[in-house]
Formats: sequence, structure tokens, C-alpha cells
Amino acid sequence: MPFLEITLVLVGAVVLFAPITGYIAASYGRSFWRWYGLGLLLPFFSMFVAIFVAIRSQLAEEKANPKLPKP
Repeated sequence: MPFLEITLVLVGAVVLFAPITGYIAASYGRSFWRWYGLGLLLPFFSMFVAIFVAIRSQLAEEKANPKLPKP
């Protein structure tokens, strides 16, 4: 029985985190399918990596264009 519970938690995590990871990446100009695949492989870790990459790219863009108004 514990095997079934662990399997259901992992499948639920993949179903939940993979599309969220892809959406975060796509909203910042990254490939949805590449990040979706990463979300399938690393369901818990990939969402945090996608958020980190998105924030890092946004900060780099703001640093390159300091005169643009912030949204």
C-alpha cells in the first residue's frame, strides 16, 4: 500500500508542476516544451529553477535598459 501512495503523490506532482513550470518559462520567453520536459523529470525542483531563471533574465534586462519605465 505505501508504494501506491508514493506513486500517486509523484504522479500528482508531475501532473501539477510540469505545466506550471512550462507556463512560467513560456511567459518569460523560454521554450514551453523544454521546460515542460524538465518538469516531468524533476517535478519539485524544476519550478523553482524556472522562477530563478525568469527573475535573473528580468534583472539582466532592467540592468541593460535602465531608462525604461517599470511595469
